Amino acid sequence: MKSGFCPLRLVFTAFSGVLLSGCLLKTATVPARHFVLAPIQADESSPTPKEDFSVEIGFIKMPAYLLRDSIAVRNGTNEIEYLENALWAERLDQSFQRALMADLYGSPPSDTIHSAETDRKKVIAKIFINVQQFDVDTEGHGTLIAQWRIAASDGNESLRSGQTSLARTGVFSRRDPAAIARTMSELTAEFSHELTRSLSGLTKAGAISH
Repeated sequence: MKSGFCPLRLVFTAFSGVLLSGCLLKTATVPARHFVLAPIQADESSPTPKEDFSVEIGFIKMPAYLLRDSIAVRNGTNEIEYLENALWAERLDQSFQRALMADLYGSPPSDTIHSAETDRKKVIAKIFINVQQFDVDTEGHGTLIAQWRIAASDGNESLRSGQTSLARTGVFSRRDPAAIARTMSELTAEFSHELTRSLSGLTKAGAISH
């Protein structure tokens, strides 16, 4: 009778442990938070295009690892981890385009700047962007590397092209993923300044006109 009791007791103990661990995991669940890139208020030293500039942002290409819902964090050279409870509220390439448009003109998109779907008759130049890296690592260091091309309004003749590599030191905390979104927003604003300088240079040289 004693030998038959022990296995039953072990089964009951194991079953209780499974139930208990399940309850503990359930209470530890953290609700997901959703983020977007936000435009950064331009200061007086930032280059700003003329009000009658009409620029179309064409396609923005991003690597597949950035197009997941979860925010990507670089953990070393070859490893990417995802914050499952920190999600982008829209695809990152769309959020990037929206913030970049606002940063270029210091305000929400208006008649001075147009996306690829808007009235093409007003466009004086097009910008094509190929993002190669855009993330924050586990030390809080943000990186944006992107190739870009400014073309004439027909999109065929290249007026200027280049590669921009930007870095910014921020704060990383799994408990505060908003810091990642802030760092990436700041990188986007800095990238807009690079593009604005190129656009202004082309205008002064007469390569593009209103």
